[in-house]
Amino acid sequence: MVAGARTFTLEDTFLEPQVLNPPPTRHALLVFLLALAAVLHLANAGWSDLYDGTEGQFAGGAREMLETQQWFVPTNNNVPQLQTPPLVYWLIVLSYKIFGVSAAAARAPIAIAMIASVALTFLIGERLANYWRGFAAGLIYLCSAGAFLPGRIVTPDAVFAAFIAGAIFCAVCGYQRRRFRRAWFAGVWLCAALACLSKGPAALPYLAALFVLLAIFFREARLRFRLLLHWTYLIPFLLLVAPWFVWTENHFPGFFLRSLTGSNESRLPAWQFAALHLAWWFPACLLALPGFLFAARRIIRPREIVFGDALPLCWMAVGFLPLLLIGDRSASASMSMWSAFALWAASAWDRTPRPLRAGAIGVLIFAGAAVAAIAFFAPEFLEKTGFQNVPRPLFQFAGPALLIISLVALYFSAKDRPEIALFVVLGSMVPIGLCLAEGGARLAPLFSLADAARFLNPRLGENGHVLFEGPPRRASSLTFYLNRKFFLVNQAPDFFDRTDVAREKYLDENFVLTEWDRAAPLFLIVEQSRLPHWQKLVTARVHIYHQVTTCGSYVVLSNQL
Repeated sequence: MVAGARTFTLEDTFLEPQVLNPPPTRHALLVFLLALAAVLHLANAGWSDLYDGTEGQFAGGAREMLETQQWFVPTNNNVPQLQTPPLVYWLIVLSYKIFGVSAAAARAPIAIAMIASVALTFLIGERLANYWRGFAAGLIYLCSAGAFLPGRIVTPDAVFAAFIAGAIFCAVCGYQRRRFRRAWFAGVWLCAALACLSKGPAALPYLAALFVLLAIFFREARLRFRLLLHWTYLIPFLLLVAPWFVWTENHFPGFFLRSLTGSNESRLPAWQFAALHLAWWFPACLLALPGFLFAARRIIRPREIVFGDALPLCWMAVGFLPLLLIGDRSASASMSMWSAFALWAASAWDRTPRPLRAGAIGVLIFAGAAVAAIAFFAPEFLEKTGFQNVPRPLFQFAGPALLIISLVALYFSAKDRPEIALFVVLGSMVPIGLCLAEGGARLAPLFSLADAARFLNPRLGENGHVLFEGPPRRASSLTFYLNRKFFLVNQAPDFFDRTDVAREKYLDENFVLTEWDRAAPLFLIVEQSRLPHWQKLVTARVHIYHQVTTCGSYVVLSNQL
């Protein structure tokens, strides 16, 4: 009688770690991770008003796109927004059609992208090592401070990061499996195309640089990734990506060059951009730091480095160093390589000696004690360090929570249970992260004109007009919350605002003063620092000056009582 046992090939045995069915524990860990991600990112999507800047730009632009049915040119207050391709706008429009126009609906695609990034981080870690490594990496990604702050902001970075992680997951699967390799590599190009439509053509050199680095260090990568250059992948990629760029360049000459050079409007200083990531990667950065400083050879293993160790390092180098040196240095610009950091930190924690693990947790204990002491006994220190706008009870909760939970993690670390210790430490970030999100929601009135729009909407009538003095980016939330278009004062027309009708929204002070004493209601939004200037101009010209309300650092002036 012939036995029915399956015979595994050499490739199955050594190159395909998932040839056997995964145990139920693996599925339970993945489900837990996804459920926690859904709670943390979907449940609180509507906690705060949309901020000015990118949030107002994308949420307001999607609202205008839905109203005008102009699907190829995103606009904000009728000003073309061509800094990024329209895919993120399309996703927000789809969310509006499903859930209605609201702040929560605008953040829903970003929340789904964050959940997808967590899942892909798990799957990549599972492919490179095992499902416990994937779970630890996914939890590090999910329970970092950055996931609760820039990870909630409506920007293309979260969507771009999800597609980059998807491309890398497909590349890893194609690298490990000869069977279906062409299909996996097709997935690489599909994710690359969607990433290009999310944030721009930089996705292609990003992935190319990563695969080239891996090919330099590993002969197998050179042989297997060579298939990525087959012409059958390039043609569908061009058919997906090229039409929008060609159409936009044809209608807005000079667009493509500007999209390559980027904008310096949101660039942070290099040192500040680097230091900011210590906050975004908290607490994992502190957990991995002692091992990296005092046992680097044990963690990195330079003499026996393998593909699974090299991939996160190369990914971090490609995703971080160009931004640090020459690229966009906005707060969330590096989100596409946070998965790489999570994978590396999970590996580093697993290889860190027990005394250094205890030292890392000890740093967290000290940090929790310091925050608790300052919050309860020296609150004036918070004001001196720039946290005067953050509610004090948030620090009074976060400090003791970090202190107590870190003590519990120290106990499990002493018992040589590093997995449980890591889980406990990262679990402490759930309540702390929710406090961070709540703090961001309470700060929204300082960085959003939503309250001003709610005040103005019932008072405009049929002939009322709203004027804003400042760059359109600083008033982008008005596009979402205000029920009509507004005018810009003392601003030069946008580069792409080339029609005479579009340029009519740009006014000077003389025109404003001429219209101020007419019957039609006018509401002028200015910064508080500009109040003396406008009070002098208005009272000298028309003697009608009314300060009707304030919104954060802005004041609303009107010619009506």
